[in-house]
Amino acid sequence: MSTFDKFSLKGKVAIVTGGNTGIGFGCAKVFCQAGMRVVIAARRKEKGEAAAAELNAMGKGECVFFQCDVSDPDQVKALVEFAVERYGRLDTMVNNAGYNPIHMDACDMSIESYQRVLGTNLMGEFYGCKFAIPHLRKTKGSIINMSSILSKVGQEQTAGYSSTKGGINSMTQTIAIEEARHGVRVNAICPGHIMTEIVYKEMERVADPEAYLDRCNHYSWLGRGGTPEEVGTAALFLASSWAGYITGVTLNVSGGMEFGTIPKYYAFDASAEKMKHNTQEEN
Repeated sequence: MSTFDKFSLKGKVAIVTGGNTGIGFGCAKVFCQAGMRVVIAARRKEKGEAAAAELNAMGKGECVFFQCDVSDPDQVKALVEFAVERYGRLDTMVNNAGYNPIHMDACDMSIESYQRVLGTNLMGEFYGCKFAIPHLRKTKGSIINMSSILSKVGQEQTAGYSSTKGGINSMTQTIAIEEARHGVRVNAICPGHIMTEIVYKEMERVADPEAYLDRCNHYSWLGRGGTPEEVGTAALFLASSWAGYITGVTLNVSGGMEFGTIPKYYAFDASAEKMKHNTQEEN
C-alpha cells in the first residue's frame, strides 16, 4: 500500500448540506472525484436531484439527494439517519447550507430576517453537528463547518450574516475540544469571495457587468475570485487523514482578503515595492 492509498477517501461517506449549488456543490464534486459516497441535502428537490445526477454522470464516487431544510432539527436528524441507513456509516459531515439576507444596516433589518439567518446558518450547523456526532464517533470521522471570511473581517450591512458566521467559529472550537477525546475532528472553512452562480446572476442584472466583475476580482490579493472547487479541495483535505492532527481551526480560503481589500484602481508596479497611489513610503 502506497502513502497515497493510506490516505484515500474512496468509499467513505459524507453529507454536504446545501450541496445542490455553489460552494456545497463544489465540495460534493471534489468528494465524488475522490471516490466518496456523498449525500447532498437542500430544500429544492428538482435542483437537488439534477445536481446529484450531474455528479453521478462523472462516473466517480456516488451521489444521492435528500430533501432537507436545515433550520428544522427533525429534518436534519432524518438526513443523518438516511445517510447511515443507506451506507452503514458516516465519515464526514459538511455543514454548508446558509442564507445571506439582503444587505442593509442593522437598524433597518427586520427581526424576522435576523431570526431566519440565525436559524439557517448557526442553528442549522449546530443541528448537523449534534446529530452527526454519535455516528462520527464510531468512524473517528470529522465535521467541516462552512463559515466565512466575514467572521473575521468587518463589512457593512452584513450584521446578521457575519454574526452567525462568528458564532460558527466559536462553536467549531468548542465542539472540537469536546470531541477530541472521541477521535472526532471539527474544523471550519472561511471562504472569501467565491464565484458562485449567485455572482454570475448578479452580473446579468447590473448595468455594467465588466465593472462588477472587476470589483469582484479585487476583493482578493490574488486578483480573482475563488472557485467552489477550490473550497471543496480544502474540505477534502480537512476530511482526510492528511489533516489527522488538525482540529479546531478556521481555515481561510480567501485569496488573502483578510489582509484588506485592494481598491480596483490600485496596481502593483514592476518593482513590487509599492503600489501606484499616493502614500508616504516608510523608511
